[in-house]
Amino acid sequence: MPAPPPHVPRADERMVLQKLTLTRGLALEHLYPAGKQIIARMVAKGWIEKQPDGRTYCRTPKGEEAFKSRILIKR
Repeated sequence: MPAPPPHVPRADERMVLQKLTLTRGLALEHLYPAGKQIIARMVAKGWIEKQPDGRTYCRTPKGEEAFKSRILIKR
């Protein structure tokens, strides 16, 4: 199955977005099984951002849009 378009979260990215909110941050260890690569990819996409405390992440408005996007199912 081909990878989803870049604006549609993959299953592992969607799981992270589901755990995060726009206001409450979570530390990397609470986003398991997502690792540093997945988190870095999501930061680069602008879906999540590191908070000023330097250890927690929150969903951004762009991440909120991505989370609400339709899940593509290939039939």
